[in-house]
This record gives sequence, C-alpha cells and structure tokens, in this order.
Amino acid sequence: MKNKEFFAYRFCKEAVPIYPVYLLLFASKGLDLGQISLLLAIWSLPVVLLELPTGILADHWSRKHLIALGSVCRMLCFTSWYFAESFVLFAVGFLFWGVGEALSSGSEEALLFDNLKLTDAEHTFEKIYGTGAFYAGLGVSLSCFTGGFLVELITFKGVLLISIGSTLLSSLLASRFQEVNYFKAGKACSADTNSEQPWKTLADSLELCFKNKHMFIVILLLICVVGVAGILDEYDPLVADGYGFDFGMIGIWIGIRYLLEALGARSAYRLHAVLARFGIKKPVSGVVVLCVAAGGSLGLFSALQKVFLLPLYWFFYFFLAAASILQEAYVQQQVEQQGRSTVHSIISLLYNLFGMAFMLAIHFFAGVGLPTILLSVSIYVAVLSMILWMGHARMHKTHPRA
Repeated sequence: MKNKEFFAYRFCKEAVPIYPVYLLLFASKGLDLGQISLLLAIWSLPVVLLELPTGILADHWSRKHLIALGSVCRMLCFTSWYFAESFVLFAVGFLFWGVGEALSSGSEEALLFDNLKLTDAEHTFEKIYGTGAFYAGLGVSLSCFTGGFLVELITFKGVLLISIGSTLLSSLLASRFQEVNYFKAGKACSADTNSEQPWKTLADSLELCFKNKHMFIVILLLICVVGVAGILDEYDPLVADGYGFDFGMIGIWIGIRYLLEALGARSAYRLHAVLARFGIKKPVSGVVVLCVAAGGSLGLFSALQKVFLLPLYWFFYFFLAAASILQEAYVQQQVEQQGRSTVHSIISLLYNLFGMAFMLAIHFFAGVGLPTILLSVSIYVAVLSMILWMGHARMHKTHPRA
C-alpha cells in the first residue's frame, strides 16, 4: 500500500458535504425530532451487532476488500437518501452506513500496520496513521465549510451526488491497496488447524484485551478518556448556539474544530518526540499528559465562558486527537499472534457501548446546563487519566512490559 493512496482514501471517505446538513435534509422531508432520533439509533444497530464478526472476517479473509465494501455501503446510504421521500428509505440508508462502518472498523489500522511491517517500517505507524487521520479530518472540515453553501447552490440532491461520487472514489482507491495479513499467513503455515477457527481468534484477542493488565488499562484509557472527544462533538452545534452564532457561523465553528482535530492527529508523532525530550518517553505517559492538557483546556473554556477563549475548546479536541494516535500505535505494537482487526473490533464495540452510556448520562444531567456538563467532563478527563496512569505505572514496576 502506498502512503499517498491511503491518504487519498481517507480524504475521499470523509469529504462528504452531506455530513453537516443531513439533519436539515430529514427535516425538509417532514421528519420530526422523534423520527430523526430513531434514525440515529438505527445507525448504531448494525455497528454494534456486526463489529466483532466483521473484525474476525477481516483477519481470516481480506481487510482490503472489507474496507472497499465499507465505502460501497456508505455510497448506497447516500444513494438511498437521494431517492428518499419518507422515513423508510432514510432508515435503509442508515442501515447501509452502519454496516459500512462495521466493515471498515479495525481493518484500516490493521492493514496499514502490516503493510508498514512488510518493509520494516512499523515504527512509523503513528506518523503515517496520524497523517491519514489529518486528511480525514481535512475532508470533514471541508465538508462543514461547504455543505450549507452547496445546498443553496445545487440543492440537497446535488450535494448527495457529490457525496456518492466521493465515497465511490474512496472504494476504488481502497481496492488498489496491497493486501498484507501476517495473521492469516501465519495461520496458513500452522499445523494447528483449530487455530484457524474464528472462535479461537476471538478468544485469543479477548485474552490480550482483558487478561493482559497493561493492555486492559490502556484500553480503558482509550475508551473512557480519549474517546470522550468522539462523544462530546455531537454537542458542537449546541455549544456554538450558546454564543448566539447563526447557522453559517455554526458551520464555520464546526469546520474549525475538525481542522484543529486533524492538526492534532498530524502532530501526534511530533508531540511524542517533544515529550520524550522532556523525559516523558513511555507512550502511555505521553497520552496521559495530552489528556490532562485537554481537560485543562476544556475546563478553562467552560468555567470562564468567554468568546475569546473559543480556541481552548478546539484545543480540547486537538490534544485528544493526538492522544488517540499515540494510543492506537501502542495497541498495534502489543498485538503479536492475535488478529489485529479482531482486537480493534473488540475495542470499538466497547467504545460504542460506552458512548451510549455516556450520552445517556449527559441526558440524565441535562438540567444542570451545558457549561456545567462541559466543566464536569473536563474534570472527569483529567482525573480519570491520572488514576489510570498511576495504575499502569504501578503495574509497570512489578511487571515491566510497557
């Protein structure tokens, strides 16, 4: 796999201008808030149900083909929406989108790591993966900046056609990736036929995630702390609306936020090097420092509530984006004989379940107001990351593996 092909794929996959306006599309077709909420729930159904099966399938069959099929499913989602006039086809589209999300989850990271390993370049994973995340964030940011304007110029159907074309192109780019799968190759050479069974793959991956205490704490950090950014971003429009911004400015707000997130991912390997110069060489320690910085940024923003402090809100996402890249690199390096896609699918499934619970908790405490919720989240991120770091450091003294 050529790095430029991977970057182009990530950009095209996310350069979908229907993203920032699809809720408006649903409303224009007469859907009410309850129906829209149900649509979002429908999306999560195949993601949760198919996360583990598709991860195992990627390890035993083809990661490249699942990535390409994932983009095709997203294309079918937007195609369904193009013809939709009522709830049913929108729901069908979200089912396609959810299936596509499950198909590509874990396969991208596993395929990239094994391709780099093929040329003894796996040490560059966090740089290459972070750059890919940068181009993905750039695609989302561009969509946020242009989506509303394009609807005015070429209507929702025109925006959907662009989105269909972009996802089709991402599928074609994925089909050109080089298939490298050390897990599959290792099993093909093994005399132990039982080890080729999917259940054995799942069991080995679960053992790595839960019985390896170092790995378990890192996964908790990834899901319960670093992953908060992917949950809190759903409230971006409400945060912006609280400062009296109009719809155009809200789009720009979200676009800038995604741009800072993309820059955080792109800067991850540089931040890792800077932290190492200050004696913070262990990846987990570096992740915790970034999480504390993220919590501090969000805390100051939510406590003072000043417009000129808006960059602090964006830097919350910048720091956690960088942390997620370092975290992913650490996880990939810990996977040895297990299926890479399966391990990632286990983590993604746990993250999706955590996300549902976290959003339910926000709904339960909604009465205290969004600024108070943001302040509470900032404290949660900083404190929990420190607690998990202390647990990891304590185990490192007795079982120095990480």
